[in-house]
Amino acid sequence: MTVTKERFLQGMTYAEYKAQMTRNQEQFIENERALALHAADLAFFQQLSHAVHVLVITEDWCGDAIANVPILGRLAEATGKLDVRVFLRDQNLDIMDQYLKEGKHRSIPVFVLFDADFRELGYWIERPAAISVKIAEMRGDLFANDPALAGIAPDTPFGDLPETARQRLGQAFGQFRAEHRDFANQEVIRELRGLISGQTVGPVVDTHARVPTRTRATHAPEAGQPVKIQITYCAACGYEPQTLELTSALMHEFLYDLAAIEIIPWQDGTFDVSVNGELVHSMARDGGFPENATIIAAVRARMAVPA
Repeated sequence: MTVTKERFLQGMTYAEYKAQMTRNQEQFIENERALALHAADLAFFQQLSHAVHVLVITEDWCGDAIANVPILGRLAEATGKLDVRVFLRDQNLDIMDQYLKEGKHRSIPVFVLFDADFRELGYWIERPAAISVKIAEMRGDLFANDPALAGIAPDTPFGDLPETARQRLGQAFGQFRAEHRDFANQEVIRELRGLISGQTVGPVVDTHARVPTRTRATHAPEAGQPVKIQITYCAACGYEPQTLELTSALMHEFLYDLAAIEIIPWQDGTFDVSVNGELVHSMARDGGFPENATIIAAVRARMAVPA
């Protein structure tokens, strides 16, 4: 299946998308305002002989989307050469599932670029590859050298970290975002220019290279053994409704058969669910929020309770 012109035009305009946002709108607008556009980049887009149609798949709860979609909006406004239509991921899975990260993850935002005749030029997912590499390097250095993280395995689920370690990671990621904001913005623009120029390989290109999250090995529980569930969510992103919905579903399903459900407010677009210390869903790794049934099945498997 391909995206037709008719399907593309069903999307919201960029202005319509901003107007209907219910979360993170102020931060979205601030990211627009703070973006510095370079003359060379403006010239590149302005000299295009035809407008490039850009299909955006996003949601306003996603931290990467709040950081990166405004870049596209500013470029469109400043140059007049990007025709942007926005689709909400969870309401348009027919499109989303054509552009899965690694062929399996519904990661966002996604920018799909088409020429004047709606031939696909390529697509871009989530965040620049260089930023993913830098995040992995920063995290590795922290766990190797920071006293607050001394002796802690880098793949330890976030919910199992001591409070001092959580605070240190939060501080480090906040500092990282502030220090690399301009570089990250420029990398988004550079990668989009590459897609338009045909400098990348293949008809459809995933420019994202996230380092997968690893999980700790755990022992299978005995039959009927209660398990501990940890839900780590981005409080700043407004993920409380999804967190409480999942918690309610788990409590309703298992009643007294759980050892505990721990809810941990965090930041940076996080939504991670661990069962007995094993990560069973991560927004960073898997994209989006999990289905309640998926987490219930994971809990049953670790409790050895028949469905």
